[in-house]
Amino acid sequence: MPIKIVFFDCDGTLTKIKSSWEYIHRRLNIWNNNADKYQALFHSGLIDYDEFCRRDALLWKGNRLEDLVCILDEIPYQEGAHEAVSALKKEGIYTVILSTGLSFVVERVRDELGIDMSVSNDLVVKNGHFTGETKINVGYNKKGYWVNRILREIGEDKPGACAVGDGEGDADMFSAVNLSVLYMPGEHISLPVNHIIHGGSLTKILDVIRGYNKNHEN
Repeated sequence: MPIKIVFFDCDGTLTKIKSSWEYIHRRLNIWNNNADKYQALFHSGLIDYDEFCRRDALLWKGNRLEDLVCILDEIPYQEGAHEAVSALKKEGIYTVILSTGLSFVVERVRDELGIDMSVSNDLVVKNGHFTGETKINVGYNKKGYWVNRILREIGEDKPGACAVGDGEGDADMFSAVNLSVLYMPGEHISLPVNHIIHGGSLTKILDVIRGYNKNHEN
């Protein structure tokens, strides 16, 4: 079965910044001795992902949504992101973003690239300001749930699904599809995937998908 749907990670895959959360912390000068400690606690297993996000979001309590959106609008796309998504759509392939990143980043990327659907995490806003509360829709390395759910909803199956991501948080997504592509992974990232693209334009995924489809035409 040829590829009918492609699931993309956002941060570090469609955009050049590896973490939109960290990008904001650094721009607000609250990364060192603040958010970096929460990340260390999470990676050491001392707090879970929801608590990690809750502590992160509390650092932004009271900030204006408008100001943070302006910061995140600075984040550039990966080379070839527009061209890759446009080519997939012309070939009738459905596209989805699954991201643990922030919805006001992911939804901008979705709309500007013309991606069909996205699922990401929300920060609660009241009267234009962040409350410090979160709504976690996509947990760390829990994207496989959404892959399976979306495949059921649109009537597709695992053999027709591809996933493109850049790190360990995409492992669950990779295991839920037949064709997995690790794009520009960081150092020491080692995952069981079908293809690894170490650099260059995101359009390189088109050759991978077209080659796969050629071998699965029947």
